[in-house]
Formats: sequence, C-alpha cells, structure tokens
Amino acid sequence: MKSFITVLLVLFLAAACGQEKQEMIGAEAGPAPDEGYIVQVGDSYITPSDVEQELQGMPESRRMMYETPDGQDRLFDEMIKREMFRQEAVRAGLDQSEAYRKRVEYLARLALVEMFLEDKIQGNVSVSDREIQDYYEENKDTEFTNPLSGETQPFTSVRNSIQRLLLLEKQRTAFDDYMEEMMERYVVQVSDEYRADMADELPMPENGDMIDDPATAEQTP
Repeated sequence: MKSFITVLLVLFLAAACGQEKQEMIGAEAGPAPDEGYIVQVGDSYITPSDVEQELQGMPESRRMMYETPDGQDRLFDEMIKREMFRQEAVRAGLDQSEAYRKRVEYLARLALVEMFLEDKIQGNVSVSDREIQDYYEENKDTEFTNPLSGETQPFTSVRNSIQRLLLLEKQRTAFDDYMEEMMERYVVQVSDEYRADMADELPMPENGDMIDDPATAEQTP
C-alpha cells in the first residue's frame, strides 16, 4: 500500500503542476462514503468494498496475481484508470445513448444467468475428503505414477488438483441434469416464418427434391 500511495502522490503532483490553469475534475467532489475510501478519482471514490468486489468477481487464477503488494498496486492502477474512463464516458453523454442501454440490458441478463448458475449449480455441489482420497487411490498407478521412474506423486501434492477435477465433473453433471429438466418444462419452438426462411436457403439436389436437414441427409455418390 505504501508504494502505491507514493506513486499516486507523484502522479498527482505532476498533473497539478502541468495543469495549473485547467479546472481539476473532482475539486468539488461530494462527501466521502461512510466506510471510508482508498483513493478519490475525480467525482468518485474507490472504497475497500469496491476492491473486494473487484477481486471476488475474478477467476481464482487471476485473483492470485493481485494478492501480492505489487499486484495490489497494479489493481489500484487499473481501477483508477477505468474510473477515469467511466467518468469521461458520462461527460460525453454515452450513458444516455440507446446503444449503452441495450448493452447494459444484455450484460444484466448475463449477470443474472451467472448468479443463478452459481447459486443453483456451484453452490449445491461439493467434494468430500473421502471422494478425493478414493480418487487418488483408484488412479494412483495410472495418473500419479511416472511410468519410467516408478515414482508416485504424494497425495498432498495433488489433492487440490483432484478436488478441482471432481468439482468440475460434479458441476457439469449437475448442469446437464438441470438442463434436461428444464427442457421438459419449457416450450422451445422455432417459428414457422424462420423455418420457411431456412428452407429457402437450403441447397437443392439435382433431382429437385428439397433436403430437409443437410446434417442428416443421406449422402449420394
């Protein structure tokens, strides 16, 4: 955190010296949030909860990159720049455009689906220590033993990878099962208009008969 604050002060002083005659955005910012903040960016504030939310929204592999002091500095730098661009976009009026509204609606639908899958699939699936141990014992000779040296990887070194593997398999199975259940409950029907349009685009064989489904039609020599 110290190195980040030092860099931030240097950048702030450099900007202030180079823009003495230009009105600084955020000079009259509103009150700081009750929880406190890490840094002010123009008219807004980046709070500890903002940083936590940013980290929680990342895949685990990427989140690990920001858990070091240097990584934290990079994260703050990215969030600051992104917030500047966001405010610039608002000042340009892009948030009032129809294209922005449609994109927000699209992203909102994706976020809702993601939240549902996290709650319904990922949240209800777990792997026990016994399952991890059993998998290791059953596959020790084939997956965890070097065929040349005969050396076997210890359980402790592969436990986490086995857990991830089993968890993914369970999640995939749970997803497939739920998908099958939904297909039985939902009406999914292609419109007659679309069928007609697709029929017009299908290739005509030499005998003049329409091919109903090119993927399943018999191939003639």
